[in-house]
Amino acid sequence: MKQFQFKRVGILAGMAAFILCVFIWGALNWQRTSRTVIQIPDYQGSDYQNAQREEEPQQTASGKAVDIDQLTEDLLNDIEYDTELEEMEESVATGMLELQKKSEITLYMGDGTCSDQILIVTSDSEQAAEKDQKAVEQYLMEMKKSFEDYIPEQAAKIEDAVIIRCGCYVTACVTEQAEDAKEIIVKAFK
Repeated sequence: MKQFQFKRVGILAGMAAFILCVFIWGALNWQRTSRTVIQIPDYQGSDYQNAQREEEPQQTASGKAVDIDQLTEDLLNDIEYDTELEEMEESVATGMLELQKKSEITLYMGDGTCSDQILIVTSDSEQAAEKDQKAVEQYLMEMKKSFEDYIPEQAAKIEDAVIIRCGCYVTACVTEQAEDAKEIIVKAFK
């Protein structure tokens, strides 16, 4: 009976050691990817909070109104994706990312075999957008890890994802045409 208990304890100790090794390996390999992350200076007027109202578009450094619907349409129509992207319901999208309480998200994704996507987060303040940007980066890092095991070429695409934050907006695009997507996003915020 004691031998049986010693074997059980040995097996449990071995499993615990294995889990600890996997955890340590993951912590050591956690690093920022080479994704393009751009931060565009935001409009810094005294009426900054007033620009958050729905009926008034938010402003960028040049004072130009940002049309999120047009930006989304440009990214959908002018960039090629490996699959057809469809808009996710906001409740589904917010469940995938840990955004700030008042942040809104627009997320277009393909089927589960492709990492292509468009993600636009509208925060209620620049400070919230900074935190939301970290949440977007974390989301993409986790997605990359999941693709590494079964579709490595899709993980490589996530590695090159474009992430741009401008004021209260965080925009990310995963595509093989990352440079073209970057130009479209930067143009929308200038």
